[in-house]
Amino acid sequence: MSDDGLFRKIEYLANTLERMRLDEYLDFVSDRRRMALTAFLGGVMRGVGFMFGFSIIGAVVVTILRSVVLDNIPGIGSFLAEVVNEMESRTR
Repeated sequence: MSDDGLFRKIEYLANTLERMRLDEYLDFVSDRRRMALTAFLGGVMRGVGFMFGFSIIGAVVVTILRSVVLDNIPGIGSFLAEVVNEMESRTR
């Protein structure tokens, strides 16, 4: 292999590593405090997202159950009325 071809391959490899931001990644991985802080904040944000998502889905389910109870569907209406009343009494 000629020196010119080897130089081009080394330059290509250097450009590829630069585009990958390998040096920034290695700095991040070597700093344990920064990694721990990032993982902690990611976990907190994930927990907040789950909380809001579950609250919204729970409110939608309670609203649907309440409308089913108000429509007085035979068979399940009385059961759902008890469930909704129990849920409302526990939230107060």
